[in-house]
Amino acid sequence: MRFSGTAVARPPALIRDQVAAQIREAITDLRLMPGQVLIERELCEATTASRATVREALRQLESEGLVHSTNGRGTVVATLSVEDARQIYEVRSALEGMAGRLFAIRATEAERRALRAALIRLEESLEDNRQLAIAKTELYKVLVSGAKNTELEQILDSINRRVTLVRMVSLSKPGRPQESLAEVQAICEAAVSGDATRTEELCRQHVEHAAEAALPRLEEAGSLEL
Repeated sequence: MRFSGTAVARPPALIRDQVAAQIREAITDLRLMPGQVLIERELCEATTASRATVREALRQLESEGLVHSTNGRGTVVATLSVEDARQIYEVRSALEGMAGRLFAIRATEAERRALRAALIRLEESLEDNRQLAIAKTELYKVLVSGAKNTELEQILDSINRRVTLVRMVSLSKPGRPQESLAEVQAICEAAVSGDATRTEELCRQHVEHAAEAALPRLEEAGSLEL
């Protein structure tokens, strides 16, 4: 799969961050897949940045765990081991439960409307697992933003850069997309109604069910490399 970016804007001091942001987005929305080799020349062409700038951006992404350097292959999009995925699910269960509780308590009416709108987009994506995973990421951004806890939002943001990868594995289980949608619909209903305890419980259960769907498939494969 070829990465197609856009010419980055100046001033020069911001170029590295802009290039990193473009590549990061391509990884998290699965235009660049786990295990895919990143060709510096193609990245330079896609972003109009210099090779030195692209290398700086890749080093930044490596520090975030999104890519890694290999002997002989260059830089590749990071894969996830079974243990990586298990730890991500454990952390998500706790933190997304907290985010759901805080949203139910603190969200404004506008934020509750935004959550409903994100749910509609999720429902419209049911037939395409890739789009469904992206729509879920967007819905959780709304949920976490409405929780109004900057520290929580920053932690979840760093985790969510890798969550899309395991989310695709979970959704590949037959019947799981429909189950997942029903669970998210229940979460949104509880959150919008202001039922904090129920929202937290449903968020935690949703992550646990996703783990039950994904981990056995990862154990069979050994790691996530789509």
